[in-house]
Amino acid sequence: VMEKEREEVCHQIVMERILSEREEVVRDHQNVERAFADLNHKYERAREVVAGLQLSEDALKQSVAALSSRHSAGEQKYEDTKTGAEDQLARAGETLAGRQRARAVEIARLRAQLRKAEMHVSSLEEDIDQKTQENKELTGMCDDLLVKLETVS
Repeated sequence: VMEKEREEVCHQIVMERILSEREEVVRDHQNVERAFADLNHKYERAREVVAGLQLSEDALKQSVAALSSRHSAGEQKYEDTKTGAEDQLARAGETLAGRQRARAVEIARLRAQLRKAEMHVSSLEEDIDQKTQENKELTGMCDDLLVKLETVS
């Protein structure tokens, strides 16, 4: 009888242990199921995020390509404008230099004409001085002749 009770107690202890282990396994299984569900949910969200990021990446790549194209076109336009402006500046410089040379030649020509005119004026003034002197001498001679004529008459 004792042995039977003992066996029963042992059997009951084993049963409780098995039930306890079973409950623990069930809890572990539920925890694993919950963890798997959470992981699966996170995986699905990650997939959605990755898909969204890929779309964003594609849109950004297109935007970068368009902006890069616009930038290249802008740089080309800048270079063309710069080259044109440099050409215009060079032509303007050449034109200015040509005008300065022409003006210098014109100034030299006018100075030569002025010098020639001054020499001509100087020559005319000398002629006037000489004629004035000759007139004075002639006047003096005429006066002397008139005086002599008056004294003779």
